[in-house]
Amino acid sequence: MRNAVSTTAGAWRAGDGAAVPLREATVAWALAAHAELAEIATGYGHFITVNELAERVQEASGVHTGAPTRTWMDAILRKIARRCHKAGEPPLIALCVRQNHTVGDAYKYMLELAGLPIPEDLELHAAYARWQCYQHYGAEMPADRGVPPLTPKVAGRRRPTTAAPQVETAPQPTRTAVCTECFTQLPASGTCYYCV
Repeated sequence: MRNAVSTTAGAWRAGDGAAVPLREATVAWALAAHAELAEIATGYGHFITVNELAERVQEASGVHTGAPTRTWMDAILRKIARRCHKAGEPPLIALCVRQNHTVGDAYKYMLELAGLPIPEDLELHAAYARWQCYQHYGAEMPADRGVPPLTPKVAGRRRPTTAAPQVETAPQPTRTAVCTECFTQLPASGTCYYCV
């Protein structure tokens, strides 16, 4: 059972409810988060949301907090970004996405650490980074080695939508199909090469 001291301190040990200093808690959470993300990388196409990772990190480390996830997880992800960068590891934080399946500011921070510009298509860049993680951590990779997959919600938003049937009226000039994301003319296949 937690005591009043541990809950006001912000973090506590699950076993005895003893208060844990924030610095000690963030180190424990960062170590647990790195291990969780490395485990996730062993499965091709796997990823995790920030909220799910926050829960796993607290369980694995035995250090809990009542603070909202948004107030502490970004700092943890930045620690992991620095660790991966210094160790020459692939960017594990690409495996951690927000509820809408997009990467957050910690991913941009990782690019800044590497001295890379922020790409126009951040989600596609993150898909390639996840691909590197899967390869590095021994996930069974697909034989075709095509374009790395986007997360399901991002991919769903990028699929071309089918237009509702139009009522027959006077002949209209022929309109070329365009991508709903980048508004470039679509090839005959109907798939935008820029947004895939």
